[in-house]
Amino acid sequence: MDKNGCRITINATENLCELTLLLLQQKSSYLSFSPIMHCSPGEGFAKKDGWEILTYSDSTNFENNLGDMDVSYGIVIDAGSTGSRLFLYSWTSPSTDELISVRAVNDHNGSPVVKKVTPGLSTFGEKPEAASAYIKPLLDFAAQFIPEPKLGATPVFIFATAGMRLLPIEKQQILMEHLRSELPQMTKLQILDQHIRVISGRWEGIYSWIAINYMLGRFNLSKSVDKSKSESFEERSQTALSGEKMKRPKTAGMIDMGGASAQIAYELPLGHSDAATDGQENVQLLNLGCRDDESRFRFRLFVTTFLGFGVNEGAKAYEKLLWKRLNSKGQAENSTETDNGKGDAKVPTVVDGCLPVNMLKLSHPQENYDQFVRKGNGNWNSCVSDIVSLLFESNSKCSPTKECFFNGVRAPPQLSLSDVELYGFSEYWFSVDDVLSLGGKYEHDKFEQKAKEFCGQPWAVIKRKVKAHFYQKADSERLETQCFKSAWIHAVLHNGFHVDEIQHHFQSAFRINGQEVQWALGAIIYQMRYFPLFAESKGSQPKQKSRILPLFSAGPSVFYFLCVLSLAALLIRILWKAKQRQISVAKRRDNGKIVKYWRLDDELSNSP
Repeated sequence: MDKNGCRITINATENLCELTLLLLQQKSSYLSFSPIMHCSPGEGFAKKDGWEILTYSDSTNFENNLGDMDVSYGIVIDAGSTGSRLFLYSWTSPSTDELISVRAVNDHNGSPVVKKVTPGLSTFGEKPEAASAYIKPLLDFAAQFIPEPKLGATPVFIFATAGMRLLPIEKQQILMEHLRSELPQMTKLQILDQHIRVISGRWEGIYSWIAINYMLGRFNLSKSVDKSKSESFEERSQTALSGEKMKRPKTAGMIDMGGASAQIAYELPLGHSDAATDGQENVQLLNLGCRDDESRFRFRLFVTTFLGFGVNEGAKAYEKLLWKRLNSKGQAENSTETDNGKGDAKVPTVVDGCLPVNMLKLSHPQENYDQFVRKGNGNWNSCVSDIVSLLFESNSKCSPTKECFFNGVRAPPQLSLSDVELYGFSEYWFSVDDVLSLGGKYEHDKFEQKAKEFCGQPWAVIKRKVKAHFYQKADSERLETQCFKSAWIHAVLHNGFHVDEIQHHFQSAFRINGQEVQWALGAIIYQMRYFPLFAESKGSQPKQKSRILPLFSAGPSVFYFLCVLSLAALLIRILWKAKQRQISVAKRRDNGKIVKYWRLDDELSNSP
């Protein structure tokens, strides 16, 4: 048990117990081996030197996941607020010096094996007994693409996100327990308790960061990499003993703008002062390597989530701002009234820069808020200005300077996000590309110009363009919210994160190297980080010793009890034999000499 409360399988005991295991293997072949860190189902953050270290990694039964084929399989289910989506991955393990080589499994048509069911898992909060039947079709679907001998060793990770986090803790736990107890009876796939849990927005950010950089090839080590995009580091392992230095590409950062929240994650460079980030709760140490004592895959990240600052939650906050403005004395005097279209009494109207010209929208922010009508004037600049006021509204923790991001989050000092290679996902793609067709490398002036042009159009003109198939990638909901969303992502990027409008390294993305970006990929890479150690041990051991492996994961208590018991028996036997090897006190005189008898492995020898 380490100081972080994690049980760690220690390889050093293997040599000591090798003989013991050989003696016991015939009686213990029903056990299974899991050569990784075992932790409780918590978030797995431990403090060290003011940072939080990501210590969590799951206990996965790797036995039989190699088999005759050198391919292993794993499933990740992203249980989101609107639905649960399954991803199936396969991987090989080239060596312990590299990460596992992961790819999405394709179906018979060459498309990735992906399946989604609706509604979201959180809707089963009142009927948790039905949750397992809801998940089962996903598992049955994935099992079709996995070889039969591999099913029992294919781990299933069910990670619930924002929707589940909104439920009371007690309801979360009850629902999770139903899945943990019932799913193992419904499938041959490997279902472990700690693989089914609610994850935080911060973990979503971490997994996304891993996925993006893996797809970009930023975890590939090389002795000759473009120096402008690489950094050297000295290995604290055998590589360092030879004086050799390795290079790895610089990693990229990410901003994921969702509906309810936003996440950001990026690596702090090696030259960045440790003292500068000492004590920051959003600085994490992350190790993706299979050995905890080496630095080749060790990273120091700034990662955090902004709950309530996704575009949909931002739109709700903006409507409340308009309602308050409407009911303030000055605005109320200048407001007008409009028929709500239902024959009811007229409702007040407020001019809104976040809607196209003359677009009308009836709003009812909350039950205790009166209805009002928003009438667009297409003033995109005023829309951005209003959003900026929301980002830094009533924030006493941190002033809106470059020392702080929005919502009171303190930024790492001495490092500007303008200097970081950044990728924007989700709304940073849709709000830039669906209507404006500007996805990819971000050019601020062009984006701002086209955003203003769209918002400055009369709503009637936009509707005519829709009929003429002018906006083929956008649905009606996108067109109605485009002005606000384009202003929101602009304000967050430049005012919230202080990315310079001209000098920056930002681009929006939906796919990388032809693949859709999903945090599920990062989850499988992190959860399987110890797999190369097991793959190496399987490949290096003679087949007749393969039964040794199953002994280890019956649990540390069983393993060490058997070791101690067997070693005690061996020690007694060794002491007994040693006694026999000692000089027998057989003193008898023979021609005046003392004859000593030695007993060596049941043979008698005479020593003069």
